[in-house]
Amino acid sequence: MTLIERLVQLVFRRCQITFPAQLGGCGLLLVVLLLLDRVQPGAGQAVYTALVPATTFLTKYLPVFFVPGLAMLPLAPSVGSSTEIAKVLLVTVLGFVYTLYSVAYAVLFLRKLDGNRMAASPAVLVAKPRRGRRGSAAAAAAPTKPFADATMTVLLKTTVLTGLINGVVQHSSYRTARWSTPIQTVFLFAATCTNYVGAARLPAAFTQAVHPLLTSTVLTWLVLFLSGMTTTGTMTFLDGVRAYKTGSLAWPTAGAGDLLLFCLGPSVVSFAVSMYSRKQLLMENFGIVVAAMIISSVGGLFGTAAIGAVLHLGGTSSHAVLIRLSLLTRNITTSLAIPVTQLLGGDISIAVVVVVLTGIIGAQYGKRLLDLVHIHDPITRGLAVGSAAQGLGVSSMVDEADAFPFAAMAMALTAVAGTVLVSIPAVKDALVHVCRN
Repeated sequence: MTLIERLVQLVFRRCQITFPAQLGGCGLLLVVLLLLDRVQPGAGQAVYTALVPATTFLTKYLPVFFVPGLAMLPLAPSVGSSTEIAKVLLVTVLGFVYTLYSVAYAVLFLRKLDGNRMAASPAVLVAKPRRGRRGSAAAAAAPTKPFADATMTVLLKTTVLTGLINGVVQHSSYRTARWSTPIQTVFLFAATCTNYVGAARLPAAFTQAVHPLLTSTVLTWLVLFLSGMTTTGTMTFLDGVRAYKTGSLAWPTAGAGDLLLFCLGPSVVSFAVSMYSRKQLLMENFGIVVAAMIISSVGGLFGTAAIGAVLHLGGTSSHAVLIRLSLLTRNITTSLAIPVTQLLGGDISIAVVVVVLTGIIGAQYGKRLLDLVHIHDPITRGLAVGSAAQGLGVSSMVDEADAFPFAAMAMALTAVAGTVLVSIPAVKDALVHVCRN
């Protein structure tokens, strides 16, 4: 997956194509798998089978790759008073609900017109627990944790060991050595993974109310705070946050956040594997997928702009329009939300935080909101959540095998359509005009 992303990125750079390599890699991998089956029947299926384990692993750990986006929140510019912060949260929530339900009901309407009925199909990427001959009823009733005890033990031991080594290095004359930063990066990388796995293993009553990503972000902040307190010198908490994500992948300077964000690329590429597993369904419902893309991209951009204007987000401050523009990419995946926000003239830091918050809301409550209105059709659920909540929303659909590939495609197409729309001067001017009113 990483190799595919790197190759696509290299080609895009040489051709001066300003498009995220991970989405390009996702599309390329899907096309290759489909072409292999055309050239040599069964070849695509063979490659697909080989990629399933890596895809399952990346999908399982996908949420932890979003931690850096939230961890950088302390460095984001202020949006104003607590009232304005509440308005930002309200726009984020209302915008998500609006996109979720508008796409869901539109898809249901189109599917009813189409008369398409989907036959039940077996799950592909979801491992089913095996029942033993004895105690099968108890085993079936007992809730399973998302990560095994052995995984938590290995991560915890790794974090403690690297933490001790980092502590010794930071309190010695080696603190200024070139390899002291990589050691700190390894420690914070392990700590972040441990925080997320530990948060995901908390009681279900808690994780259903608070997404593990939020819990792990708070724990990561605590690690950065304690690390700053115990480090020789004048390193503050904010210095620790800056060191967590430096914006570089060079080994002497890369932070843990940079490495985690790097892992996000191969994860997005791996969505192609899930799409391939439901290629027949995707082809049969391609028109509906395109309709969902148009509704989510146009509605997401202009709907968010209208909500922000109605709520007078930012008040009468000089930054009011900038704040409103920064929220327009809330349902566009992070990799494209950044360039789209730049095109609109918004603030990237605010945009990234809003995107991640939208993903958390979608992952935590998307499926429950659809259950609330009795929407159980897999295609509708996948398109609605993928359109409204990008990567994190897609990861929450992994246990719904028929919905997951549609969520992945909806996420990718919504991001592409949103980027294309904002690139059109007339559309961009119209969005700015709505935000100013």
